[in-house]
Amino acid sequence: MSQPVPTLDELFAPWLPALGKDALPYRNHVERLLAICTKINQPLVEAELLAFRVAAVFHDLGIWSDGTFDYLPPSRQRAVDWLQANDRADKIALVEALIENHHKIRAAGDTGNAVEVFRQADWMDVSLGLIHFGLPRTEYRAILKAIPDAGFHKRLLELGGKQILTKPWQPMPMMRW
Repeated sequence: MSQPVPTLDELFAPWLPALGKDALPYRNHVERLLAICTKINQPLVEAELLAFRVAAVFHDLGIWSDGTFDYLPPSRQRAVDWLQANDRADKIALVEALIENHHKIRAAGDTGNAVEVFRQADWMDVSLGLIHFGLPRTEYRAILKAIPDAGFHKRLLELGGKQILTKPWQPMPMMRW
């Protein structure tokens, strides 16, 4: 018998103190990301719901959990820790790939594979639908209307500006080619 897939509430609960006032904006980003993934490739997302859900919650978490804009390594490690602690080690490789590659500039594999779906969905939401990979912008706008921004993009600009001012030699450490 397989274990149930945890809810977003269950995955977010331990991190709410670290997220503080950014909990709702980040959670809404995670929900939009998952909604976009479903629009791009519903059968894949349903088949790998646990991996997508865990990767979505943890993909940027290192910003808050570790106080760093070089957040891919701590975000990835915290996801791995969760998977190991919950007897889901079979998902580690996929979750690590989803997190590690979500800021790739170039494609992360064939269209429709899990890593590329996740990458495209994150780029769509971070760009407010300007980058849309063929998904009609009206569909992105409907997702944004249903799951509001709640200040997420403003916070990204604040964090990015702080990074540029404090570490101009490393303005975007999370970006990958």
